[in-house]
Amino acid sequence: SAIGKQTHAAGTAGAHVRYVTRKQAVPEIIANLIPANRNEARAWMEKHEAESRKNARVCDKLIVALPIELDAQQRLALARDFAAKLTEGRVPYFGAIHAAGKDASNPHLHLIVVDRDPHTGKRHLQTSEKGSTEKFRALWEQVCNEHLASAGIDTRIDRRTLEAQGIERAPQIHVGAEG
Repeated sequence: SAIGKQTHAAGTAGAHVRYVTRKQAVPEIIANLIPANRNEARAWMEKHEAESRKNARVCDKLIVALPIELDAQQRLALARDFAAKLTEGRVPYFGAIHAAGKDASNPHLHLIVVDRDPHTGKRHLQTSEKGSTEKFRALWEQVCNEHLASAGIDTRIDRRTLEAQGIERAPQIHVGAEG
């Protein structure tokens, strides 16, 4: 989902950084071209928002379920690898992995991406273009499955619907952390 200057209250992007880095979530932070410190990252995001044009898309938020089959260090490596491949090192990102406390059985990554190359000012990921979500899902499937395979785990993820996979059963309800 996107945070935009016309669609959200001022400071929403910085507030989201604060939310995903709250102490109760015990987050593991990943970042590139944005400070890794939660307070500095929030200030960076607020400055970016203030300097953006009045109808700007400030940032995009992705939430990615991390495989429970991987340990904490393997999930961290997976999150870093995915973010690096997604952004190709050209786009600022800030991420927080939640995998402790109430999220122990629901590890996931909150990834905040600013789709502007800081050197050229041009959009790189094309996050608002048709087909971008499918492109991101395909990359996630590829990177996640590579990490599962390198860890010697037989489980694989598939971004396709059950019907597209030829599986005849009703989808399960996502329970999440509260389940």
